Amino acid sequence: EESTTIQHASCVWNIVPLPENDFVTCCQDGTLRIFTQAADRMAPQSVRDEFQQSVAAALEKRRKGPSQDEISKLPKWEMNALQQGRSDGQVQVFQKDGVAIAAQWSATSHTWIEVGQVVGSNQDAGAIDGVTYDFVFPIEVDQTGGGVAKLQIGYNTGENPFVAAQRFIDSHMLPQHHLQEIADYVRQRAGNSAPTIGMDTKPAAVAPPVYEHLPMRGYMSFQLSKAVNFEKMKAKLNETKRLSDSDLAFFDSLTQTLEATSRYHSSTIDSAALQLVETMLSEWPSAQVFPALDLARLSVLHPIAAQHHQYWQKLLNLALSHSDKVAETDGTAFSAVPMLTLRLFCNCFKGGQGSTDAASDVLDEVLNLTQKHLASKNKHIRLSIATTLLNVSSFLHVTPVAANVSS
Repeated sequence: EESTTIQHASCVWNIVPLPENDFVTCCQDGTLRIFTQAADRMAPQSVRDEFQQSVAAALEKRRKGPSQDEISKLPKWEMNALQQGRSDGQVQVFQKDGVAIAAQWSATSHTWIEVGQVVGSNQDAGAIDGVTYDFVFPIEVDQTGGGVAKLQIGYNTGENPFVAAQRFIDSHMLPQHHLQEIADYVRQRAGNSAPTIGMDTKPAAVAPPVYEHLPMRGYMSFQLSKAVNFEKMKAKLNETKRLSDSDLAFFDSLTQTLEATSRYHSSTIDSAALQLVETMLSEWPSAQVFPALDLARLSVLHPIAAQHHQYWQKLLNLALSHSDKVAETDGTAFSAVPMLTLRLFCNCFKGGQGSTDAASDVLDEVLNLTQKHLASKNKHIRLSIATTLLNVSSFLHVTPVAANVSS
């Protein structure tokens, strides 16, 4: 027999057959719907039309993904430490850098693990002149002397609409005064009908200001960036002649895991790799511990590594000791060691409960370190100090002041 697919606006939880070939569906929206082929038992046409319209609207929403308005209302990713998951594996959507990301709760590390960006089943994706875009929209441009040119504009998710608009203007040598109009069109994610550039348009409404970092109740961190070059770091380590072949193998394993940030929810870190970092900090002279501190501040962001309270307590104390030792020296170590120590401390608040507890154990010592470098003109140290004070303030805002923390 020929089958028919009946789509619903929300997830169907159960289907129960009824007499006379009827059946009922139970959906996530809390509604029971009975379907029949008998004309005398069918709902009025207006009710059926309303159902089809709700299905079409839901499919269109899934295709496009979350809107900018919906994304703006999501909890901030940098404040995820304040939101506890209800069960292991729970999925929560956050806002990060203007896009929606999905994160999974890890009951083991008591942290949210980023899974990936939330996008729709985009059917507007395409290519222009061999370049692939997340969205390819039709757009019409008035031509001098009459007529309309039917063109296409490409746009990527998260891209500044003005950048896409300027690229389109440059590509087709259009007047610059069309920039605002084209950017507005891209921002609005036009549907089936494309506006004609040159037509009268209403000015875009001015949105009320939204402050991204105020009030600040989460934790900031220094995450993996393009500035971190593990190959270059490995070459520097080789120059020291302090690592064996097995040590370098552990280094490769650790850096490969740290680079795959989207897989933190399922990856693990070998305890031998963590022991390598500890050994470097314990045995190497202060002037050569930069790679170890850099590896430590990245490793603590991994939920598996961040579980170990005593391990991070020891590493923080080692880092603080190195900072004291370079205080009376000149050269790179004088600024690099305290800078990386403070960044390790900041990242401890983002890693998990174990590393957070370790950071809370050395609050006084870290604050003393920031005081010693407050007058520094090095922008990297100043950023590290500012982030440290911000994270400490946020921590004390939600945590009772311990007896060993100076007023």
